[in-house]
Amino acid sequence: MPKTPQDRVRSEALRRAWLFSTTSVVAAGLVAAASAVIHPAQAGAVGRTAGDPHASAAAVPTTAAAALIVGGTTFSTMDPAAMAELTTTFATTLISVPYPAQLWPYTPGEYLGASVAAGVNSVIGLLGATYSVGSHLIVWGISQGALVLNATQQVLAGNPSAPPPHALTFVRVADPASAIGGMLNFLPDLVLREVLRFDMRTAPADSPWDNLVITNQYDAFADFPDRPTVVSVLNAIAGLFTRHGQTATADLGTVPATNITVSVNSLGATTTTYLVPSPFLPLTQPLRDAGVPTEVVDRLDGWLRPLVDAGYSRTGQPDSDSVPAAAPRTRTAAARRAATAAGRATADIPSRTRSARITPAASRVSSRSTAVKNILPRSTPTRAKELSCTK
Repeated sequence: MPKTPQDRVRSEALRRAWLFSTTSVVAAGLVAAASAVIHPAQAGAVGRTAGDPHASAAAVPTTAAAALIVGGTTFSTMDPAAMAELTTTFATTLISVPYPAQLWPYTPGEYLGASVAAGVNSVIGLLGATYSVGSHLIVWGISQGALVLNATQQVLAGNPSAPPPHALTFVRVADPASAIGGMLNFLPDLVLREVLRFDMRTAPADSPWDNLVITNQYDAFADFPDRPTVVSVLNAIAGLFTRHGQTATADLGTVPATNITVSVNSLGATTTTYLVPSPFLPLTQPLRDAGVPTEVVDRLDGWLRPLVDAGYSRTGQPDSDSVPAAAPRTRTAAARRAATAAGRATADIPSRTRSARITPAASRVSSRSTAVKNILPRSTPTRAKELSCTK
């Protein structure tokens, strides 16, 4: 049934209301309820020891045969020119992964859960068509695309027909479900399940494939303050405009060793995390753009930065945004909460549309095996459809 003018007005009003509520809820609600959202008593025991052979192996992947590229919200496909600008694909052959890339009510179309589920289906299909025994592929995703990568790893894990651990590297850029600073770690369950229709709060901890996680400092989606204050939250929200999408072109060569961490999970897979430092505060960037003298804004930055960094437990010193790759890392309360959330019923992947709820993928382990079975050689359109969200 075609939409009436009233429907279009109502849809636009809902979208603007969502944008307004996002900033107000994040800035006010999370600060006020931080003590209720983050529970230090929730324990998680993950990390590395100084004797871990992978502890100092903070190397980027070698050049791969090809990279599958999953764009963020509204980027349902990536054209060759846009993909050529990406700096962390580690491949010369770049293949765009088509999927809805929608986030209702921010965009028309699917809820986040249904969009991600469709993205998983598309990645699985392209893996079957692209992977050959003995080759190495990169699976690269930014923002919502990183959520698709997290869900894909859950679907593939434990299936004997999936590519072996050494054959894939997942590169998660600006991941909203990153273990410590991902914004999804801080959202109430009601928002995740009823507004976003998405049940996966944090990235899977026990993927058999290596992961590379790239985060721009002060990006609210991927680097939200884990002990939020008003100033740190406002700065992170400003970072959505100056630090989020810009992660796609990050130069890993400029990241100091203190901002690189490496962990090895129970399956032996390595997760290397790069925190790209921000030379300026996003909160004061509008002043720089307006032509305010640099020395004036720099002084303001110097005064504000300690207040901003007070919202992050990682900041043992003013500009130290991580721990050395060779040293043990202490999990924060948010990380412990994220680890606990990751263990909830294997962190379901919802496949729901706006009109109805569909059984989460994590509760259909047997159907996963059928859906991913015989991914090698080529997957067929029929098998790809089995993984798509039910309409």
